Amino acid sequence: MLTCFTFLKQTGKITADSFRKSFLEWEAVRFEVDKICREEPFVCPACTPAVSVDGNRKHYRFKNAARSEEQALFDGIFIAKDDEVERFVDYIHSTTNHVSGRGVCGGEWSAARETSQRSLSKIDEEGLELAVCRQGVFLCALNMFRGEIYAYPLYLQNKLANKPITFFAMDVTCEYWPYLNKVAKSCPELQHLLDMKPFLSVFHAKAHDYKCEFKWSGAYQQGAGLTLGEEVEQCNAFLSRIAVTTKHMSKAGHKRPGKPASGPGGHENPTGSDTG
Repeated sequence: MLTCFTFLKQTGKITADSFRKSFLEWEAVRFEVDKICREEPFVCPACTPAVSVDGNRKHYRFKNAARSEEQALFDGIFIAKDDEVERFVDYIHSTTNHVSGRGVCGGEWSAARETSQRSLSKIDEEGLELAVCRQGVFLCALNMFRGEIYAYPLYLQNKLANKPITFFAMDVTCEYWPYLNKVAKSCPELQHLLDMKPFLSVFHAKAHDYKCEFKWSGAYQQGAGLTLGEEVEQCNAFLSRIAVTTKHMSKAGHKRPGKPASGPGGHENPTGSDTG
């Protein structure tokens, strides 16, 4: 768009808010053109035999950052709709009668936890839960409001269940998979998620108890090849660089997706950090 302005030799000042609005509208039109051309967004062009999921707590957003009540143009395209995620989490919690606590392995490794308490701080979203394929292509995400609870990766796993996924990788698979088995008993409609194979990310497995590493590590999974399950960490490292911008963005601007082939290789990011 800036190239077009330069080519036409436009002069005068450009109002930041007006330019931001027009840029979002332009992106929306591009997205509709892609839909007409049947270009499905956020799909790995190679394959998706393994999916890696983890949370990024650096991508929080302040409540006072919402400068307007404008409707998001890309609501639900990459980042799932907040109300749908909330309903899913409440359904899982009410059906399974979960017990709050921390996911700990070997007395030294802890990451995810299961709690129903929402943050009362000045932060709105507490971060992003991301799912990427083994090539580092972003597939989907959701806003976290309760920390890294197991119901969040469960939502993403269920959303991706229609894809040919063999391995589901996490850094706390040893705690998540028993949780999934428990949920599947109470929610028969989620039984098909157990068809995927649990995959403890290879490097994180080194920090787990050695028995846990031998049982769950992807390094010992038949058919996994050289898959590490750490691809989401690479993507999180890439996204964390723009967190200083996204935490001050409006809710509508925060949900603007970028190009489907996003990742740490220098491509556009899916969170729309260029629309502060």
